[in-house]
Amino acid sequence: MDLQLKGKTAIVTGGGRGIGKGCVTALAEEGCNIVVADLTHDDETLTFIQGLSQRTGTILVPAEGDVSQEDAVKQIFQTALDRFGFVDILVNNAGRGAIRKPFHELTTEDWRSVQEITLNSQFFMSRTFVQLCRERERAGAIVNVLSKSAFTTNSKDNTSYICAKSGAYGLTKGIANEMAPYQIRVNGVIPGYVQTERTYPNGEPRTERMRQLLPTGAFTTPIEIGRVVAFLASDCASQIIGAAIDCSGGTML
Repeated sequence: MDLQLKGKTAIVTGGGRGIGKGCVTALAEEGCNIVVADLTHDDETLTFIQGLSQRTGTILVPAEGDVSQEDAVKQIFQTALDRFGFVDILVNNAGRGAIRKPFHELTTEDWRSVQEITLNSQFFMSRTFVQLCRERERAGAIVNVLSKSAFTTNSKDNTSYICAKSGAYGLTKGIANEMAPYQIRVNGVIPGYVQTERTYPNGEPRTERMRQLLPTGAFTTPIEIGRVVAFLASDCASQIIGAAIDCSGGTML
């Protein structure tokens, strides 16, 4: 499907692996040039970026930085502006995994770590993106990666993550409401159980037990999330504003 994204520029946070890698792949296949932002880029990630760029004919630029820190966010955007002149699409994917502790045992450091990396990063990135769009009177699209945890709170010892992802959903709705008059669309996606390089390795007993519980009998793949993200970032989704798209493979039913 031609989403008419060819030549547009995107920033994808946490773009070197997992869901972020799927988003980078889907956007590049639609012709986007991309700043692939991540905390670090190892040789495997750099090889992926180079190979995808060659395959799709797009320009992919690696950028390292902690997006929970304002200075790093500014540098990532400056990298995009120096290379491409503008940013049309922002995908907020970076986040910290859950710290599994009973609520009364969470330390202040535990709490702040999850909020800063999972929620504050989306705030810093989105604010910088919106400021840029407003200053230059340009349209734009933000897609935030959310979580089932913000909607179906059934996992124990997970309160810090639940709160961070619930905040990300509220942030999505709030920015969407404020920015719609300026043609800056904001939406979110809700992944299900996504099989990545680090999660649900084939052959392990836990993986096979989980697979049997899934309505489709299959894990979600990063590219499946990426294709929905690419659609939401395109003008084909021009009337989708402030939505949280269920990509959970039926696990929220």
